[in-house]
Amino acid sequence: MKVQAKKTWLSILLLIAIVVVAGCSGGGGAAGPKEGAAAEGQTGDSDSAEKPETSPEALTATIKVWDWDETFLTTMIPEFNKKYPGIKVEYTVVNPNDYLQKLQSGIASGSDVPDVILGETAYRGKLFDLDVLDNLEQAPYSFDRSQLLDYLIPLMSNSRGEIVGIDQQITPAGFAYRRDLAKEYLGTDVPEELEQLLPDWDAFIAKGKEAAEKSGGKVTMLPGLGDAFLALRGQTAKPYINGTEIDLTSRMQEPLAKLFEMRDAGILGKHELWTPSWSASMASGENIFYPMAPWGPKWHISANDPEGSGRWGLVKAPGGSFTRGGTSISIYKDSKVKEAAWAYVNFMYLSDEGTKLAYKKFGVTPGIKSFYETNKDLIEQGSEYDAFFGGQNLAKYFIEKIVTGVTGEPQSKYESIVEGAFMSLYPLWTKDTGISSEQALEKFIAEVKNKAAGATVK
Repeated sequence: MKVQAKKTWLSILLLIAIVVVAGCSGGGGAAGPKEGAAAEGQTGDSDSAEKPETSPEALTATIKVWDWDETFLTTMIPEFNKKYPGIKVEYTVVNPNDYLQKLQSGIASGSDVPDVILGETAYRGKLFDLDVLDNLEQAPYSFDRSQLLDYLIPLMSNSRGEIVGIDQQITPAGFAYRRDLAKEYLGTDVPEELEQLLPDWDAFIAKGKEAAEKSGGKVTMLPGLGDAFLALRGQTAKPYINGTEIDLTSRMQEPLAKLFEMRDAGILGKHELWTPSWSASMASGENIFYPMAPWGPKWHISANDPEGSGRWGLVKAPGGSFTRGGTSISIYKDSKVKEAAWAYVNFMYLSDEGTKLAYKKFGVTPGIKSFYETNKDLIEQGSEYDAFFGGQNLAKYFIEKIVTGVTGEPQSKYESIVEGAFMSLYPLWTKDTGISSEQALEKFIAEVKNKAAGATVK
C-alpha cells in the first residue's frame, strides 16, 4: 500500500507540474518579502545592493485589511505577529456582498481603502478592471507566477495579463453527495463506484430519472438550475471575451443546451442558489448532489446540515472538473506600506508555515505548488472535516481526482456582468418550462448587451 501511495503522489505531482523555485524565502516556496531583504532590495535596480535590509523583526507598520472571515483572522494574525511583531493588522469585517461598493466608495473619497484587498469571484473581474491593484510580479513583490497551480494564472490576471492577486485557497469543485440517498436511489455510496456509475451527463440524466421515479418525484439529482450550470459552465471554460467583444454564443450554447435537457428530464429541483430553501434542502434530503469546492465542508455542507456528520461524501462531477467560488488577495497600488502588506499576504497564503497552519485549522488548500510537494504527509493525515464525510480524505480526493482537470477563465468586468446576467435570468427558466435553450440564449445575449455598455455581444 505504501508503494502504491508513493506512485499516486508522484503522478499527481507530475500532473500539476510542481515547480520548486530557487531562492524562495522561509522554506515556503513563495517569493515573498525575503527574510533580510527590504522591499527596495528586491527591485533589481542598480542601486538595490546599497539599500539597507529589513528583518521581519525590524519591519514596523500598520496595515488595513478588509475580510469577511473573522475566525480566520483571529487565529492567523497572532501567528503572523510572532514572526512580524512590528506589523499591526487593523482588520474590518465586511460582508462580501457589500465589499466592492464599500471599496469603490473608499477609493472615490480617498478616505478609507485597505492595503490588502479581497476579490470574491462574483465581482473579481470588476475589481481587476478598476486598475487599483498592484502588479505582484513587479517590485517590491517580485512574485513568480510559476509558483501558482497552472489553472489559477488566468483567474489571478487582469486584462493586461498581470498577476494582481494571490489565491486565498483553491476552489476545484466536485459534487458533495448524501450517502444515504445515493445508496437508496443509485445503489451505492462509494465514491469510486459512483465515478463509474456516472461517467458523463447522459448517464447522470438517466440515473436521475430513475431516482425521481423511485422517490415519486421527491428526490432530484441537484437542487436547481443554478447548481447544474456551475458545473456545466466550469467544465467548458475557455476565453470568449476579447477586449470589448463578447462571444456569448460560442461560450454558452453548449452548457445551456445540456442544462435545459436536465431541466426537462425532471432531475433538477426548484431551488435558487443561496436561498433559505436551498440551504434547508441539504438537511431535509431532497437532493442527492451539491457542487462543492474545498471551502464547502465548512461554509456549505456542515453549516446547513449540522446533524449530518458521516452522511456525506465527495465525488468528481460527470464530465470533468470545474471551479466554484474563490477569493483573490491583492494589494492596493497606492498603499503606503506595501512591504508590510506583502509580508502579511506572503505569510498567510504563500509561506509554508502559514499555509500549513491554515490547512490544519481550517482545511484551507493553498494555490501554490510547493505546498503539495512539502506537505504530502500532512495531506495524507486528512483534516477535521473528513469525519463529516464518512472519513473520506477530502483534500487528497480534490488533489488526486479534481485539481488536474480544472481550467480557469480570464477575468474582466464583462465576466462579472455575464455572471450577473445569468443569476438574474435562471429563476425564470426554472418556473417557465416552456422556454427553450435557444430562447434562453437569446435573452441571455440581450441581457448582457443591456448591462455591458460599449461592448459588442453576439
